[in-house]
Amino acid sequence: MFVGRRMKRDLVTVPPGATLEEAARLLKAHRIHHLPVVDGERLLGIVTDTDLRNATLRGAPGEEGARPRTAGEVMTRDVVTLSPGDTIDDAMLVLSRQRFGALPVVDGERLVGIVTKADVLAALLETLDIEGVGVRLEVILARDMGEVTRLSAALGDFPVDVRSLVLAPHGPDRYAAFVRVATIDASGVRERLRGKGFVVAELSDFYEPG
Repeated sequence: MFVGRRMKRDLVTVPPGATLEEAARLLKAHRIHHLPVVDGERLLGIVTDTDLRNATLRGAPGEEGARPRTAGEVMTRDVVTLSPGDTIDDAMLVLSRQRFGALPVVDGERLVGIVTKADVLAALLETLDIEGVGVRLEVILARDMGEVTRLSAALGDFPVDVRSLVLAPHGPDRYAAFVRVATIDASGVRERLRGKGFVVAELSDFYEPG
């Protein structure tokens, strides 16, 4: 899934000469936390609500007692960005590792969108398809695509709709297959999978109540 599909295109921006009061009003009015600073369509930097709060506590460099007055003075200039062709996986890694709340999306120097943690979470929810009736099971498989095929065939024999199936590493030689099926009969599906020789994880496998 590409960032270009999930990014917000209807952007709220400010020029570098906008006052901090103007920037603060925009953040509040639009209920956002990040404000790209632009010259036309060219991205110059980004201002956050944290930047605005900090600006009230410090003076401008070299001007004792003075305080920053414009977005251009407090913006972050060395901005980490994404392109529309980057994936949501890329966005998730950068947002998590750098602890950012949002990333501007640029095409060259031109600002074309912004992607936030909420956008990434929405993409993940869509991928997992967790809305509606259903349960998720964790099936432990040998790290062998033949086993994945066998699981898919087994699920195809059941009278349930498979909403999603996601593979994740589970140690050096196994997969954890997270299967969401459209039924409330989790125990029934679990037992049928075990009857076909699959290992289905239980809460007691990793958690013992005190």
